[in-house]
Amino acid sequence: MGQLDGKVAVITGATSGIGEAMARRFAAEGAALVVNGRRAERGEALAAELRDGGTDVEVVTGDAADAATATAIAERARAAYGRIDVLALNAGVITYASLWEIEEDDVDAMLSVNLKSPWLVAKACHHLVRDGGSVIVTASVSSFDVYPGEGIYGMTKAGVLHLAKAMAQELAPRRIRVNALCPGFVGEAGMAHDVISASDDPEALTREYLAVTPLGRACTLREVTDSALFLAGDASTFMTGTSLVLDGGLLVRP
Repeated sequence: MGQLDGKVAVITGATSGIGEAMARRFAAEGAALVVNGRRAERGEALAAELRDGGTDVEVVTGDAADAATATAIAERARAAYGRIDVLALNAGVITYASLWEIEEDDVDAMLSVNLKSPWLVAKACHHLVRDGGSVIVTASVSSFDVYPGEGIYGMTKAGVLHLAKAMAQELAPRRIRVNALCPGFVGEAGMAHDVISASDDPEALTREYLAVTPLGRACTLREVTDSALFLAGDASTFMTGTSLVLDGGLLVRP
């Protein structure tokens, strides 16, 4: 038996990176899924693969920061399953630039996807989350500290922590717990991975990331999904309004 047998999980940002890994892990643990992302072909390919493995999967293509998409996610979950047990608000984007060089369109995109979309999808879906269910909001180690080129990104992710706490307070009467998952440098996927891959010298930038990480290595996707599974499952039923940080000691470095 999987840890999520019989449960229904909704995951935004599931057509790449951490969200896709989360979808695969939740499926392996027995969950039925509603996956959302902007990449239609990736979403359908992921769904086909998971269905071949016996998972019941629904796909909603679209920007989670758009109200119509948020409503469609809720309606698909209601029509297919009648409830949500785990709501994973994972969609995110990053533009790496200084405060003085970043373009307004990039700021708007990060505010919209990183901060508006988790509120919008939660607003559409919260009535479907069963009493005692779990909401996971993907934040970041950048929610807590300032890193070069991540000023606006960090601002949005700091806002995500406040949003998670506010939702935890408002959903507590229904015993729905809301927690933030805060990865640092994930080697295989995620925001830092994308920044490194797009840089002029990925190896040098990787060394810089690892040099300030006390454990001296990147986080793995398996470690991220282990933590997401912990927050989704029954081992975390007395945790709400808090942050689970996966940073290899970055925030306690001297």
